[in-house]
Amino acid sequence: MSEIYFLARYTPFWSIPGLLIAGEFAYLFWIRKKKRMILVCSSIALFCLVCTVAYYFAGGPEKSVKALMNFVWYLTR
Repeated sequence: MSEIYFLARYTPFWSIPGLLIAGEFAYLFWIRKKKRMILVCSSIALFCLVCTVAYYFAGGPEKSVKALMNFVWYLTR
């Protein structure tokens, strides 16, 4: 579980590059008309965007981990 908290704490360091890379590949596959790969890359880009927005709404590194801990506790009780 500590790996998940580590990823939540440092979300911008993996989600923003993932968003940019997946967005660029989605655009390239859109030009080539490869529908399945467009969906895969767009889904990855959307997931990264949602993670980044949730990170900033939670309040940064310390508060995002606390919010994730509360969410996990809520799901497991």
